Amino acid sequence: MIIKEAAESSKIKKLRLLHKRFSPEHPVASEIEGELMRSVAGYKGEKSLDFHLDLLPKDETFIFHDVRLPFGSSHFQIDVLILTSSFFLIIEVKHISGTLLFDQEFHQLIRTYKDIEEVFPDPISQLYRQTHLFKEWLSLHKFAPVPIESIVIISNPHSKIMSLPNERNISKFVTHSTNLLARFHTYQNQYSNEVIHKKDIKKLTRLLLKHHNQTDQDLFSKFMITPNNLIKGVACPACSKIPMIRVRRKWFCLSCGHYCNRAHIETLKEYALLISPTLSIHECCDFLQISSRHLAKHLLNDLHISATKLGKYKVYHLNELE
Repeated sequence: MIIKEAAESSKIKKLRLLHKRFSPEHPVASEIEGELMRSVAGYKGEKSLDFHLDLLPKDETFIFHDVRLPFGSSHFQIDVLILTSSFFLIIEVKHISGTLLFDQEFHQLIRTYKDIEEVFPDPISQLYRQTHLFKEWLSLHKFAPVPIESIVIISNPHSKIMSLPNERNISKFVTHSTNLLARFHTYQNQYSNEVIHKKDIKKLTRLLLKHHNQTDQDLFSKFMITPNNLIKGVACPACSKIPMIRVRRKWFCLSCGHYCNRAHIETLKEYALLISPTLSIHECCDFLQISSRHLAKHLLNDLHISATKLGKYKVYHLNELE
């Protein structure tokens, strides 16, 4: 059974908003687009695995997507974790197109696609690190040792998996998603004895959900940009063009002619996700690109969200928006 489903991360949502509010001519725009495409591909890869995970015995498996656990001063992340009473399975999902050459001499993945060769970090090395840290995490939380298997799943069925001529054991660590069920049955036959009771698995399940910590990466720092680099203004809910203008108590899109009296709400939600969960009247005027403080105050008060006095100013709590 799936305990934690694959869900679109806040990172992807933020990247979409950055991409939407960045001029294509800006030097960093292509970096944002590339990071967005990679993150979406990873999410699609995990989602596409659900069909194959659904074939596993539901009463015997506890499945977690995208678990991020603290260890020491850092965190480690597992794409898919499967718990059974006889073994645990860690899956690293890669949704990559082209010919994939796994080079274990130099621990790198070389992808050739449309005659372009690219080098990626080695997923097998990533698996080794994740497996080691998960064993340490389990020990830290007083769980007895359980056999842990790990595998890289290539979710794109059209990708060609290759290894160097002297590396014949890559298939032990890498396979396509269509082979997941067969590989799972292999592990079941290999580990036939119960080593952890279901009651302890349920205890571990609660602990994993409790300690899971979703990443909230500071994308402004990552791309060395500031909120001032964003295209400000109310985004049109019909065509996404920015900015709309205020006409007769409504927002009007100069691009597609769409009228809307509540378009600013979605824009304020974007501000909350990208910049801050609170904003002042001045910040509201700046981000919505309106000149009237009276209008900004009216729009915010009409949302019926709480506000806090900070010195001479009041800040509104956008995280209360639904």
